[in-house]
Amino acid sequence: MSPGYKVAQSVHAAANFAVEHSEVFASWQCKSNYICCLQTSTLRLEHIISLLDLLKIKYTKFLEPDIGDALTAIAVEAVSVKEHKKLFKNLKLTLS
Repeated sequence: MSPGYKVAQSVHAAANFAVEHSEVFASWQCKSNYICCLQTSTLRLEHIISLLDLLKIKYTKFLEPDIGDALTAIAVEAVSVKEHKKLFKNLKLTLS
């Protein structure tokens, strides 16, 4: 997947998150507005989703219809720096 296509997947996930979790999204937009696009394998993404479920952290998956509804991205509610480092350590920036 090209870097531009990866970013597009992230944007889709963020847009869906805004619809599914509108109050959380509005709060984030006013208080933080920090966004980070990271890349990883589908297997690692599924592992992160399991952790998010355990920690009761809100997220939205994006399944890309053009490639068989493959899981390509998730958008996650704002988390603390400590949680961010725990969940997303070792992931690379999408455009790095």
